Amino acid sequence: MKKELIYILLTALVFTTLEPVGKLIASEINPLAITFIRFFIGGAMLLPFSLLKIRKNNLKLEKWDYISMILLGVLCICISMVLLQYAVLKADSPALIAIVFSSNSVFTILFASLILKDKITSLKLLAIVLCSAGVVVCADFSLGSNLLSVVLAVLSALTFSLYTVLSKKYMKKVSGIIQTGFSFFIGSIVLLIALIVMRVEVIGGINAYNIWGLVYLGIGVTGVGYWSYFRAMEKTSAMAASLVFFIKPILTPVATFFINGIVPGGKVFIALILVLCGSYLATINRDTKAI
Repeated sequence: MKKELIYILLTALVFTTLEPVGKLIASEINPLAITFIRFFIGGAMLLPFSLLKIRKNNLKLEKWDYISMILLGVLCICISMVLLQYAVLKADSPALIAIVFSSNSVFTILFASLILKDKITSLKLLAIVLCSAGVVVCADFSLGSNLLSVVLAVLSALTFSLYTVLSKKYMKKVSGIIQTGFSFFIGSIVLLIALIVMRVEVIGGINAYNIWGLVYLGIGVTGVGYWSYFRAMEKTSAMAASLVFFIKPILTPVATFFINGIVPGGKVFIALILVLCGSYLATINRDTKAI
């Protein structure tokens, strides 16, 4: 088996467990604290690779580079990932949240059109329709917690897409593992400051049982997962590495069953098909007429 495929599969497997494992500890530890600890650990693991990359490429970071990474870290960690963790907390099934969040490529199309002036093709328009339909299928328009969790997941996907597009716009010199390592670590520190100001107990609720899930989210999902993702990108291409985000929503309903004991409902698979088709159309490169 080629190393490239190993990196892609490893990334997909650990990313798949994010929502199910997060659901296990979501009701016991404050979602803000989970997000801080997860990205502090993961950022600390990625930061040495970022520094090594800077040294290897002989890069000289300027003031604007650091400011950009701070702002991007706040957007990704303090806003997008906090919303995602609250979505997991409120969700009836973490598989639904994984599927909704996987539709972030649709928002990336819209933001890229507004910010990067990319053209919206007919295929991308169809992608928007399919992913939107998938989100609607996921949502339970009753007064239950499912609708709230879907709304939070959509907001998380939207802000993550904004983070992705702004990263592409402002971090041309400092990209990939460099930008991710710095923004993750800095974003977690900013979130810690916010927790202290709001007097949120960071380690409250942590016990001998749930600490392993918390450590796994930090080391496994965030640290190893993103390291493996960028290794896959280096060995292949960004397009090949994006296979991770097609494998993840497929495996998450299975992981949810084994980790959380939740049997996926029929709407999970309907939404899955719609979002996968839409995400595929959103990411393929093909010359089509712009609209």
